Amino acid sequence: MSVYGKGICMSDFLDEPTGREVRTFGLGLLIGAAVGAGIALLAAPASGQATRRQLRRRANRLYERGSDAISDLVEDSDRQARRMARKMARRGLKQGRRLVADVRDRTGV
Repeated sequence: MSVYGKGICMSDFLDEPTGREVRTFGLGLLIGAAVGAGIALLAAPASGQATRRQLRRRANRLYERGSDAISDLVEDSDRQARRMARKMARRGLKQGRRLVADVRDRTGV
């Protein structure tokens, strides 16, 4: 069976969300959480000093969670990129073997 003209296309590998989509989702989640926390604190009845202290504590916690989430996203993106590279290499190797077999069949070598 000839495989000439049949190439590997990036759409073959888009079964999972891309790293960019995952990062965008994570960033939107963090921004939404920050805005929601800010609105909740501003609407709560408390003194200015208590509200500022609470905002500072929550901002620090949000920063820590955001840092952890970003680290996780970077690790996941790296893992996904390596998995995609291995998959492309396997497909390329398989296609190369088919081409060699096809050439051998055609030339009788």
